[in-house]
Amino acid sequence: MQWPRWSELVLALVALVAAGLIGYGVGGAKASQGQGRFTVTATGTSQVSPNIAQVSLGANVQASTAQAALGKLNGIAKAIVDAVEKHGISAQDVQTANFNVGQYYQPNSGQPSGYQANEQFTITVRTLASASGVIDAAMAAGANQFNNVNFSESDPNAGQQQAVQQALKAAKRQAVREAATLGVSLGSVVSVRVQNTQTPGPIFAQRSAAVASAVVQPGSQAVSVQVDVTYSYR
Repeated sequence: MQWPRWSELVLALVALVAAGLIGYGVGGAKASQGQGRFTVTATGTSQVSPNIAQVSLGANVQASTAQAALGKLNGIAKAIVDAVEKHGISAQDVQTANFNVGQYYQPNSGQPSGYQANEQFTITVRTLASASGVIDAAMAAGANQFNNVNFSESDPNAGQQQAVQQALKAAKRQAVREAATLGVSLGSVVSVRVQNTQTPGPIFAQRSAAVASAVVQPGSQAVSVQVDVTYSYR
C-alpha cells in the first residue's frame, strides 16, 4: 500500500479548513448547508390622529374661615361640573385630581391671612370638536386656573401595524443593498424582532386663565417602530 505524499496531505487539510469556514456569515454567525446570515435594523413611522383630550383646570378661592373657603369652592366646583355636562361630558369623565384646604399666608410678610381652598379637575373629552367649548364653559362657571390640555389616542396600539410594515419594507431595501455589497444572493427572512416601539405621548397645550376663548388643535402624533430582521444568504 502506498501512502500519500506529505504535500498531498497538507493540501487536503487546507481544503478541509476552508470548507469549515464557508459556513460563517456576517458577524461570525454560523449557518448550515453553506448559507450565511446577517441582520439589518430599520425604523418605520406612521401618523395617528388623537381622538381624546384631557383637560386639566380648577379653582382656587380664599375666605376668612376654612368653612367659608370650602363652601365657596364647592359652589364653583358644582357649577363647573354642571357646565361641562351641558357640553356632553358625563359625570364619569370628570375627576378630581387634587383637593386641599389650608391657611393662607401673605406672600410678602408670611403672615396668616384667612384660608384657601383649591380643587383641580381632569376632564376627559371624547369628542374633540367640543374641547374648546368645554374649556370655555368651565372657565365661565368659575374655574380660575387652567393647567393644560393633552391629546392622546384611545387605542394604545394605533398605528403600530402600519409602522411595522414601513420598517419591514425599509429593512428589505437595506438587506438587498447589503447582499449586493457582499456579492451574495439574498435568501429568506430567518427572524424578525420588533423593539423600541414609541407610541404617541400626550401633546400638551397651555392657556392663560385670562384668555377669553380657547382654541385647541389636536394635530397628529407619530408612532415609531424599530425592527431587527435576520436574512439568510448564499
